[in-house]
Amino acid sequence: IRHRILHLKPDPNQVEPPLLAHYLKLDEAVTRHLLGGLPFSATLADACDMLSPAGHRADSISEGTREALQTLAEQALAEGESITFFFEGPDGSEKETAAEALARSLGIDMLRVRVDRIATGARDDFWRQIIRHAELTGALLYIRLADESTRPEGARPEEILEALGRFSGISILAGSCRPRTGSAVAPPIVSVTFDSLGFAARQNLWQHQLECYGMSLSSEELEFLSARFSLTASQIRQAVSTAIVNERWRFLAQSPSRDYGSSQPTVNDLAAAARAQSGHELLNLARKIEPRYGWADIVLPADQMAQLDEICAQAKLRHVVYDAWGFDRKLSLGKGLNVLFCGPPGTGKTMAAEVISTELSLDLYRIDLSQVVNKYIGETEKNLDRIFRAAENSNAILFFDEADALFGKRSQVRDSHDRYANIEISYLLQKMEEYLGISILATNLRQNLDEAFVRRLHAIVEFPFPDEEHRRKIWQNVFPKEAPVQEDICFDVLAREIRLAGGNIKNMALAAAFSAAAMNRDIGMDELMHAAYREHQKIGCSWAEIATLKHG
Repeated sequence: IRHRILHLKPDPNQVEPPLLAHYLKLDEAVTRHLLGGLPFSATLADACDMLSPAGHRADSISEGTREALQTLAEQALAEGESITFFFEGPDGSEKETAAEALARSLGIDMLRVRVDRIATGARDDFWRQIIRHAELTGALLYIRLADESTRPEGARPEEILEALGRFSGISILAGSCRPRTGSAVAPPIVSVTFDSLGFAARQNLWQHQLECYGMSLSSEELEFLSARFSLTASQIRQAVSTAIVNERWRFLAQSPSRDYGSSQPTVNDLAAAARAQSGHELLNLARKIEPRYGWADIVLPADQMAQLDEICAQAKLRHVVYDAWGFDRKLSLGKGLNVLFCGPPGTGKTMAAEVISTELSLDLYRIDLSQVVNKYIGETEKNLDRIFRAAENSNAILFFDEADALFGKRSQVRDSHDRYANIEISYLLQKMEEYLGISILATNLRQNLDEAFVRRLHAIVEFPFPDEEHRRKIWQNVFPKEAPVQEDICFDVLAREIRLAGGNIKNMALAAAFSAAAMNRDIGMDELMHAAYREHQKIGCSWAEIATLKHG
């Protein structure tokens, strides 16, 4: 009864039944075990699963660490002692893969507990059943700790540790930071640190996985995939298999009768499959932008174009500077790439972000300020934390449009509102410095940004209002090659007389196209003049010069 193998149940038909009016009931977990290992009870089914570990190994820890793990676990099994490991490291750092590899080397199954699925109200009884099931099956117990924001009732680390203090087996806790052991019955914990895969390890994994399918890439292509995408070993395996399946599907869709054995995915197919392995968490916090522009579409002065090229070079060569040249050991913070785009509206800031996204083959996510800023104290910081946490594993570019709304200047504290507003900005400064990815800030009002952000920026690109020469290039580039454009359009006149930015030019070209389509004819000067008139009318600018031009 003390070990809850038997339960003493009172007779429900009596108000205050004496001891002789109680009956004994065998514990449900014991019953299921004796009857041949029936499925989990309803209490455990949603939050647990039993795994027969696969043969993959974790590359986020050294060979010596793997051997030490196995030796300690084997000694604990042989001597009938309990041991608890804490796998500490960022999300996606192969912690679960290492746990499966350990269970496989020990010849036992792994009972995985999904803390975020624990039913509301489940507390001591839930963990008692978990431990009983692990002890009866002899399984390794793997528990991934949940973040505070998603942690259900009954899943606090101290409660889990207290339950593990009664467990006589091998258990593994996994999380981003080690929990505090406040209970006297909590077990001793052996910490094992997991790091994200480095460039060389990713490169070896890409090459090995491709060789498993009889494929090979050039050293430049392997370097491209390894440098762009910070993936785990399982994500690299999944990316390769996904790219191969997609290529076979395309091949068979075009030629169903042919053998697909000779078809192989290109490096762009592999890059697309790699992008699909990450960014899922960020989809709930930001809006994904599908980039439509390349270098040929953007029109800027030579110096600004050179700056954009330098930004891309910094992103491409991170593995050289930080890994091969050792700068990673010299810097604890500020290893991300933070860029500011500033200039008047319509001068190409968003287009430049898309150009960089296309050049680097990375996804671009626009941060929705409505999902970030919250009037309640502390909520904005929580939202920012969720965004940057999700972005760490997304292999994506963060794009903060209208950045001055978030990155404004700190002000003198006159009341509690000023103090909390300053706290938000200071917190954002910290997150920017800790973030390892690429972030682009765009603003029309650079003077409204806090000066502390300037130090944390790697580049500031000024987007000037286009002069006549650049306006002419924008007019020439704005029409797709499929668009029916009359040959007598004078781009010199349009560039000289319509003194508006590229965003306005795009609006005018689109409006002129709709006007021409409505009249079933090619796009000509009349449609462009009318579109220019409407655009000036919309923004409240003078139309005198365009009106005389239209009739002259």
